[in-house]
Amino acid sequence: MNIASPMPLSYELFKPNIILVAAILLTILALHFPPKLRPFFLPPAWLLAAWSFTSVQGSTTSGGLIGLESYTAITCIIHMLILPRILYFESHSLLSKTTETGNPTYSNNFALPPSRPSLSAACWIWNNPRHLSRQRLGPGTAPWPKLLKFALFRICKIGIIVLIDRAFVQKASEYINATSTILDFTPDQEPILRRLFVGDEDDPVSGHQLLLRAFVCVSWIWTNILILESCHAILSLLFVVTLRFDDPEDWPPLFGNPTEAWTVRQFWGRFWHRIASPTFYIYAKIFSQRILKLKPSSAVDKAIVSFGIFFLSGLIHAITAWKVGQGEARRDLLFFCSNYLAVGGEIFLSTLLRNLVRKTKFEELLRDLRMRVAGKALGFIWVFAWFFWSAPKWLYPKTLRWSLKQAILRSRT
Repeated sequence: MNIASPMPLSYELFKPNIILVAAILLTILALHFPPKLRPFFLPPAWLLAAWSFTSVQGSTTSGGLIGLESYTAITCIIHMLILPRILYFESHSLLSKTTETGNPTYSNNFALPPSRPSLSAACWIWNNPRHLSRQRLGPGTAPWPKLLKFALFRICKIGIIVLIDRAFVQKASEYINATSTILDFTPDQEPILRRLFVGDEDDPVSGHQLLLRAFVCVSWIWTNILILESCHAILSLLFVVTLRFDDPEDWPPLFGNPTEAWTVRQFWGRFWHRIASPTFYIYAKIFSQRILKLKPSSAVDKAIVSFGIFFLSGLIHAITAWKVGQGEARRDLLFFCSNYLAVGGEIFLSTLLRNLVRKTKFEELLRDLRMRVAGKALGFIWVFAWFFWSAPKWLYPKTLRWSLKQAILRSRT
């Protein structure tokens, strides 16, 4: 199962990124105008981002199941979703309050002349999908020793990630590729519980199939860490060290501590990156509170908003899968929605357990350190088991489709 492979360099490959950069530059320019004029920039900036998305092409010859074009397409969609907020609904200022107070004619100017402080503030506004807090507006002020330490740490981080990938993941992938066939990804291989516990003499579960499922259930996680953390580290070096627009603390890691991912809820809420979820939260909240007219922070409102985040995550992955030719777009939607159900089940069971042991001798027992350690160990087993069951149902059909495409292309050459 080939997860990714290089694509030939060409203008068509970089065209979506070039257009997306144009959309970003137009957005930065728009933020230099007074808030009342910024909505006029929304249609052209949005259309440029949409053009970038439509220019994305899935590889038909050498690309893998998960390629960089998929990340480009998702970035375009997220940028399109963010644009209305930053250019229409919110009135961002590129100047600090003290600067605005000292320059009362700013609001009367047609546009703010671009400067290093204004460019730094504008870049922070469009490049902050995680909605991180920042106390200042303007360029970074960190001293060079701190910048050097930050640069060395990020370079080492990239090196360690690449080293782990080449020394372990790629070798494991090569072994899996060498020992797997198209038949390992057929629909009859997707179920696992029935085949393990009921058994089938005609189709027993082999050790290879278990190893393959184990690899698949973690490989998609590692691929995201590899690409997203590497790109994040490179961009942080650009904005913090080279341009000095930001300070090191403005670029915290994308992923959380993996030791906290001992439930599916904490996997998505504490470990997984939050690049798109704050934007999805805004749209889900609008749907829940303004369209459905639900009471803010009510139990139903929270459930609808949480479902909206998972649904929109699945939707943009499905749209991306359709655009780049992965196929099986509905599997993306089903995978993320099933994770919402898993999180809901965890919340229900944990609430039920707390209510059952409340004011009993078991309540104090559950607070014991050894019990909490054992509970977390069982939690990690549960999370692994969940993805062991669910990830192949999501990725096996895509892998089968991609493998068949490659077999057809090879037969024609």
